[in-house]
Amino acid sequence: MFNKMIQSLYSWIALVGIIVLIITGNSFYVVNTLDKLAGLEARLFTTNRVIGAINTLHMAVLRAESGQRGFLLTQDEAYLVDYTKTLNRLNTLIEEVDISAQASDLPDQDEKVQELIRLSKEKVNEMMQTVEVARDGNFTQALTIVSSDRGLKLYDRFEVLFQKIDASERQVQSEHLANLMRLRQNSVTTLIISGVTTAFLIVAIFVLLKLNMRENLRHQRALENINEELEYKIAQRTQELQVYSDELARSNRELEDFAFVASHDLQEPLRKIRAFGNRIDDGYSDVIDERGRDFLKRMLNAAERMSMLISDLLSFSRVSTRGKDFTEVNLSEILEDVCSDLEIAVEESSAQITTDSLPLIQGDKSQIEQLFLNLLSNALKFRKPDTTPHISVSCHPATAEELDGLHMQERFDWITITVEDNGIGFEQSFAEKIFAPFQRLHGRSSYKGTGIGLAVCRRIVERHNGQIRAYSEPDKGSRFVIVIPVDGEPFATLPTQGVVS
Repeated sequence: MFNKMIQSLYSWIALVGIIVLIITGNSFYVVNTLDKLAGLEARLFTTNRVIGAINTLHMAVLRAESGQRGFLLTQDEAYLVDYTKTLNRLNTLIEEVDISAQASDLPDQDEKVQELIRLSKEKVNEMMQTVEVARDGNFTQALTIVSSDRGLKLYDRFEVLFQKIDASERQVQSEHLANLMRLRQNSVTTLIISGVTTAFLIVAIFVLLKLNMRENLRHQRALENINEELEYKIAQRTQELQVYSDELARSNRELEDFAFVASHDLQEPLRKIRAFGNRIDDGYSDVIDERGRDFLKRMLNAAERMSMLISDLLSFSRVSTRGKDFTEVNLSEILEDVCSDLEIAVEESSAQITTDSLPLIQGDKSQIEQLFLNLLSNALKFRKPDTTPHISVSCHPATAEELDGLHMQERFDWITITVEDNGIGFEQSFAEKIFAPFQRLHGRSSYKGTGIGLAVCRRIVERHNGQIRAYSEPDKGSRFVIVIPVDGEPFATLPTQGVVS
């Protein structure tokens, strides 16, 4: 029996040694092949990326030049549509070329690509110069610029450098493809070796499986005990979360009660203003001149509107639970009322507000009023010194690109409302930050406000199943784009944005 035990021990040692040897051999072949394959694929991907990026940039320059020349020859601005789209994509294309070139296998390729980028920017600047001259009405001067040797020589340098970079990358691409084919042949050999050695492993595994059944059973029982313990902990945690949820609901109710009390207290001074104003109107109207009576009437109207705004603010604080039912809302009338509310600010700043004809939609009237009021107030507040504010409100049917990311696109009819100004603007990198509650881009000494206005705007738009985005550049004004359904329902879609400032 002792000899059998010794023989059994030696057998296990031999089996383990064989398994280790087979695994080591397979691992060597597989890892070696995968490393080579991964390296070749990475280099081939890099080469393809460089080729694709510079070709896309090349085509963009050609398309922009084609649109430029078509516009100059025909004076038809339809040719500038493709030209403008191409210029809007140019920075992204240049960035892609720059990034892809940094990983190129060729040692001096990055310098060539940087030169190509510089030439493309010069070429685009030359095209933009001629287009701007033509738009100013000087088509003859623009054609003279285009006909000069400068633009042609600039494009020739760009084209020659592009051909050099493209040819060198395609040569490297061919070399990588040849290496990839050789590696494929080697992989067949590796596969045959792996298949043979795997057969040995299968036999060893079946032997080990029988011996490990008892150990697996023990582990299974241990896992069952652990699962029971986890289920108990999950049930306990679920109970804690339910308690937390109940506490959160109670806290929300307390906040709603607080908002109601605060709004009620705010209404009291307004009631006194209106009461004493009415008394002056009733008892002293005969001793007040026409201008005074006009001021008194405006004061009473303002107090009335303020009272309504406070009531609407209380309702809006309960958007998700106690929002008003949607009714038919005339956006043009609402915008007219908002402009009337802002009459003093408009007169003080000499602002010019232009509006398109806006449609009827299904919505919460008080919240839509608040939306327009906040956007127009911001446009007047953040104006440039010594510059007459120009604010435009336009509307058009929403495009497929504007509807991207919104739910239930097929269910509703959508429109896009754009509010644009010529104010101080902001960096585009802050386009999301400004929609966060209490986030400000300027100090309180520069501009008054709490930083909640745009957050309210986004929450209102989201309740109407829409989306609001901001686009701006410093000193070039701001543009707020609202995509909203005409026939929407309260929260008919899941919100896809966060809240605003």
